[in-house]
Amino acid sequence: MKSKSRTGFIILFLALPLIHLIIFSYVPIIGNFVMSLTNWKGFGEFEFIGLRNYRKIFTNPEYISMFKNCGWYFLMAIPQLIFAFFLAVVVNGKFRGLNIFKGILIIPYLLNGVIISTIFIIFFNNNGTLNTILEWLGLKALQHQWLQDLKLVNPVIASISIWRYYGMNFIMFFGALQSIPSDLYEAATLDGCTKMQEIRYISVPFIRKVLFINILLSVSGSIQVFEIPYIMLNGSNGTSTPVIMIQQSMSENRAGFAAALSVLVFVIVLIVVGLQKLLVKEE
Repeated sequence: MKSKSRTGFIILFLALPLIHLIIFSYVPIIGNFVMSLTNWKGFGEFEFIGLRNYRKIFTNPEYISMFKNCGWYFLMAIPQLIFAFFLAVVVNGKFRGLNIFKGILIIPYLLNGVIISTIFIIFFNNNGTLNTILEWLGLKALQHQWLQDLKLVNPVIASISIWRYYGMNFIMFFGALQSIPSDLYEAATLDGCTKMQEIRYISVPFIRKVLFINILLSVSGSIQVFEIPYIMLNGSNGTSTPVIMIQQSMSENRAGFAAALSVLVFVIVLIVVGLQKLLVKEE
């Protein structure tokens, strides 16, 4: 009797989160896909229009450019990962004030997106910090309207992600480096290995899975960019991203089109997560 009672409790406790998952995750996902096949405005009646919303996304240059903009954020992830790895290697050593140094490095990642956007609006403003520094250095010819130039605005805003997110990558790299047995480094030192050889033959092979995960997270993050370009420019000057366009479409009563965009973002993120699960396996 006790066994049956215990089994009943287990089923109950497993059923509750499962029901919650179905109601608040799977049902909305399916509903969102159905909505993407309509011209619903967010209120009133709607009609099914098939794949017209998706066709519009893939044929209109304005919407195609949104995904191109995401490419800038992924490109900026390359120097971001290199910088974070270099800092993790440095901090992995032993020196005075190590904990304080680690705390300072993680600060940008902990800041709110609104604060970061405000800081860099001032930094990239026509009379802002960057142009002032260039003038002090005698490089006035390099001064620019960084947030108004359509050719530069996307790489400029995307470069902010290097400063903002290197802290997260740093923590992941640092944790991976800490898990490497110190005996390996000691043996390498005795064999006369240089620091670069230690990094190449010990550090990098041991953290390759973490590196790959960070790359996949960068792909996933680049397609979901919203905060900084939205707060700084509201998606204007050609800085719109898929998530910004979803928000704007909803405000313009184009719920069906917004649903189609959200489905595409969901599918891309799902593919990235699937690749992560497939390629990064536990030994």
